[in-house]
Amino acid sequence: MISHVQIITNSPIEFLNYLRSKYSVFHMSNVFYRDLTYGVTEYLAKRNVNVGITKAEAITHEVITNFEKRNILRRVNAQGWVVIYPEFTTPKVVQAPIQK
Repeated sequence: MISHVQIITNSPIEFLNYLRSKYSVFHMSNVFYRDLTYGVTEYLAKRNVNVGITKAEAITHEVITNFEKRNILRRVNAQGWVVIYPEFTTPKVVQAPIQK
């Protein structure tokens, strides 16, 4: 049987896309522990796996550890990480020259 952690770590792109649909997640953006915990809870609930907050925090810790090893997340402080996922790079906005 697949563990709750493996549901997420086996499909990191799907999980990141889910987070992106709920929060402002893009390449080189900051994400915070609480956002990740809520994302884990909601993502699992979407897959008919209900976990309480204590269990969600344990799962989140393992997911973060896995994503750090895979260079998907980089820790910046005790509660924050930077998303390293170039596919989520936002396009540069090019302003049109001002017409006179």
